[in-house]
Amino acid sequence: MLLSALLGTLGSISLMAQSTNVYSLNAVGYINVTLYPGYNIVSCPLIASPDNTLNTVMNNGTGTYNGSTVYFWNPATSGYSQDQGSTKHSSFTNGWVNGGTNVLAPGVGMWYQSSASSNITVTFVGTVPSGTNTVGILPGYNLIASVLPTSGDLVTNSLMNLTNYNTGDTVYVWDPTVQNFDIYTASFKHGNSGYLNQWVTSGDPQIAYVGEGFWYDEATTGITWTENFSVNQ
Repeated sequence: MLLSALLGTLGSISLMAQSTNVYSLNAVGYINVTLYPGYNIVSCPLIASPDNTLNTVMNNGTGTYNGSTVYFWNPATSGYSQDQGSTKHSSFTNGWVNGGTNVLAPGVGMWYQSSASSNITVTFVGTVPSGTNTVGILPGYNLIASVLPTSGDLVTNSLMNLTNYNTGDTVYVWDPTVQNFDIYTASFKHGNSGYLNQWVTSGDPQIAYVGEGFWYDEATTGITWTENFSVNQ
């Protein structure tokens, strides 16, 4: 099918084409993510080239991210791995103090603490993940994101389709404009049909924009979040 037609289908989720009228088995494009002063939770729902390391997807060779800090969460150790933007020393050739080796793969979220006084726009370029993609959600806290470039209702969105959650699971969606969380907890005390209306207090978790990560606190033994996408959909 035409790549332009596919990207048109995905237009509602803010995916934009690098080229049009090209026959392709993959959807290639870019997304723009706004980084607000202070804290942001960011994801890159595209497969970048040659990889999804921080150095590739947010190269700081020109100093755009100087003074800012990124934090990657490891749920297995319940600890952070971090890096700082700096071009002060010649050895920081890519602009990251620790080399920018952390991987912002599709499905991974990271904290980005911006030292800037105004908004910054980061552009992620790459291929939309296709086929069946999974995000392993371990017991306890996980800093994750949709594998796909989409937003909206985490449960009913046909691409995200996270319906196998457990009672007591909690989703924390960060609002960078007010620097605070919107909190959603799953409870079977609310609603009696399928999975709808079981999140309190604000209904199903809402992902506000493409490229937004969130915290997921899994209350039991862990779950697998499965997302499916094909260019033939």
